[in-house]
Amino acid sequence: MSSSPALQPVPRPRGRPPIAGLRESILRAAESVFTLHDYHEVQMDQVARACGVGKGTLYRHFPSKRALFLAVMFEGIARLRAELETKLEVDDPPARRIERIVRHTLAHFWDRRFLFALIHQREHKRDAERQWLRHRGQLSRLVQGTLEQGITAGQLRPVNARLTAEMLLSMIRGANRYRARGDRMDDLVAGVVDVFMHGVATPAGQRVLAADGLRRRR
Repeated sequence: MSSSPALQPVPRPRGRPPIAGLRESILRAAESVFTLHDYHEVQMDQVARACGVGKGTLYRHFPSKRALFLAVMFEGIARLRAELETKLEVDDPPARRIERIVRHTLAHFWDRRFLFALIHQREHKRDAERQWLRHRGQLSRLVQGTLEQGITAGQLRPVNARLTAEMLLSMIRGANRYRARGDRMDDLVAGVVDVFMHGVATPAGQRVLAADGLRRRR
């Protein structure tokens, strides 16, 4: 009768075991560094100190500063979209949801103005443009869906919802990017919503445009 084969020891994985939540903690700390400093001034040593980890640990998760920045950027816009989805789940009229989109997007980037500007520099998304466009498209479609609900409810004119969603996001970006030191968030939200929902033309201005359109048709 043959003897049973000896039990083989299970090899231990090399290196330290992964720390739960470490990647997310690194991204949060790195976001604060990128927000406060010019991209070209940021050093990985600086990020490692802010994260409370060794430089080797940082490089194991993110092989370069560019990879770290892109991860911060993608995680930020994904988080914004998820937060907006939650905000829009309430049973409010579409016009009220548009105000929620403006307010929450402004609030999300209120203390991230520098990072917000970097997001829109093409040099930082050439090597990940497809992934950026995917995240950006998901956010745009969320806004577009809210506008389509507004059109169906008769609270918005029958406009091109896809292009109008991009216009609204551009208005929010402009308000945040070029706000003055004393500007209040409530005032910016009210301004963006008012211009978007009502436009800036007075009845007299609308009559001028209508007359111009009539002349062009002749």
